[in-house]
Amino acid sequence: MAYYETHSVSASTASLSFFGVPYADFDRTGHWPIWKISKMFEAARALAIKSGFLALGKYAERDITMVIVKQQFDLNPKVHELSLKKKFPMLFELKLLEVGKTSVLYVTEFKDGSTKELLGQNFLKFVRMNSRTRRPFPCPEFFREAYGTNDMSVRSEVLPKRPLPEIPKTALKSVVIARHSDMDRNNHVNQCSYIKFCMDHATHASLSGYYAYYTQDMCLYAPLQWTISHVGECFANDELHIYTWQTDACAPEHIEFAILRKDNMILHASTIFDKEPKKRRQIVSFTTSNKL
Repeated sequence: MAYYETHSVSASTASLSFFGVPYADFDRTGHWPIWKISKMFEAARALAIKSGFLALGKYAERDITMVIVKQQFDLNPKVHELSLKKKFPMLFELKLLEVGKTSVLYVTEFKDGSTKELLGQNFLKFVRMNSRTRRPFPCPEFFREAYGTNDMSVRSEVLPKRPLPEIPKTALKSVVIARHSDMDRNNHVNQCSYIKFCMDHATHASLSGYYAYYTQDMCLYAPLQWTISHVGECFANDELHIYTWQTDACAPEHIEFAILRKDNMILHASTIFDKEPKKRRQIVSFTTSNKL
């Protein structure tokens, strides 16, 4: 993880900064890919929660954890272009929006810490879950009373419930085996791994000529929006069927994904990509020399 600094933390807000994108985060094209961007948002919320955001330490209970049920990333194309040479504080500000019976909704804003320019945001809804029964577990009553209506002006507009789509017969399919390295501390496949599965399949679709308009490595196209419904989970060695398709010929930048485990959909993602590819680039330039 990059070096970080915590600025402020309360039960309903948090602010912290990272300093630079780690070298290991850049993909084969030399850009910062969506699954690594997602991981940085994950790091921000993990550190904020550890420091007191959402006051989870006050009601920590054995076998109770948090699982994501829905999230949305809205990204400035500039995020895709960040490099090792770009030195600025990456500011992450978290704000609680809504507390339900078993769920919590909040937003994380990613800004240039120097200029305060908004570079991206992640709306995320998670459910408290019993890790043994895999069933939802209620939030404490005092927490719901204190923060249940934290921001009524926003909460009804983000992450609305929508029915899962039917996978068209023309959708392109591939098969992936989840590995132990895809897992997280909840002993199931991490949310970033699902995004990587989708991106690998998207590049296969693009290079094989399946997509309309897109023909190059999909890591060259800046991700602009990902709306993801997590409706199930999977584990190491599970066989997953990945599907992708485009629903509107007039808007090829809208690309859909679905992941199935044992014929049950466990994830759906509706995405928007930039229409123009960026150039491949080297993260570090290497020169050869006969000198030791």
